[in-house]
Amino acid sequence: MKTTFLLFIILISTFFKSQSVIIDIEESGFGKPAGYYRKDMNNLLDSFQGTYVYTNGNKSLKIVLKKMIQQPVSSHYEDIIIGEYQYIENGVEKINTLSNLNIVYSDQYLKHGIAGNGILWNNTRLWKCPQCNPNEKRVVVRIIDKISGVRASFLMRRTVVNGQQVMQAKINNLSATIWEEGTPEPLAFALPTGEFTMIKQ
Repeated sequence: MKTTFLLFIILISTFFKSQSVIIDIEESGFGKPAGYYRKDMNNLLDSFQGTYVYTNGNKSLKIVLKKMIQQPVSSHYEDIIIGEYQYIENGVEKINTLSNLNIVYSDQYLKHGIAGNGILWNNTRLWKCPQCNPNEKRVVVRIIDKISGVRASFLMRRTVVNGQQVMQAKINNLSATIWEEGTPEPLAFALPTGEFTMIKQ
């Protein structure tokens, strides 16, 4: 009898675990049970995958992005975009994390140079987009300068300009750094900020 009861409990636990809640990536997970899954049901993240390059005079920023399915984030799972980058200024490579792209970390969101999955509508105050189509979706992720440790928002919009696939991007909202007098000054954010257009390779 005791064995039968224990087997029943195990079966019920397995059943409920397999019935975890799946919600769309555009929905908040607030109030959902542990183990829920924010899934990219409409494949909004797919179009952002790829290699993009921004060049302006002596500056060049290369970014490689890819979509990762059902990644553990805290006590639940999410589809996310991860990425890495290379920044060159005056012919000198300032930073290059591209070799980390295919490393599988236990927490992809925290470890990669670029990661996230925030969906932006065209009326968001984060980045107004009067030229966007009414139902167009954009994406916001976070980008970390691996040298200084400073984080920033990386907002992305996929579009076509003069027949060329491009990503319009914006890097802003740099995180504050704490500096105590008598210690070395913190390093400045090494990547370009502001708005720019990146060509898809």
